[in-house]
Amino acid sequence: MESQPTAASNPVTDAFGLLGHRYRRYVVRTLDDHGCELTLADLADETARREHDRPVSEIASETVSEIYLALYHTHVPKLADGDAVRYDQDHDIVDPRERVESLAQVLEVVG
Repeated sequence: MESQPTAASNPVTDAFGLLGHRYRRYVVRTLDDHGCELTLADLADETARREHDRPVSEIASETVSEIYLALYHTHVPKLADGDAVRYDQDHDIVDPRERVESLAQVLEVVG
């Protein structure tokens, strides 16, 4: 009898888990669009811009700071644990890994 993959090893479940929060979706799209490493501060700015659909200069700095902290404490570590990014905390750099491209493709397919 063939064994079925567990939820933990299912690539679809894993991808949806990584993409389950809009901030992580914004980070994946931003890194895929840029195709290079970005600072966490730049990702917070871009996430705020996407979240509020206006230039970051029109968004309260407290709002951007809250997004930065959410990325720092929750969302970037989850993406790093899922092997989508590498986070260099000493230099505050988020480096996309190959998986970012496949996650961005999932986002394109599911809308």
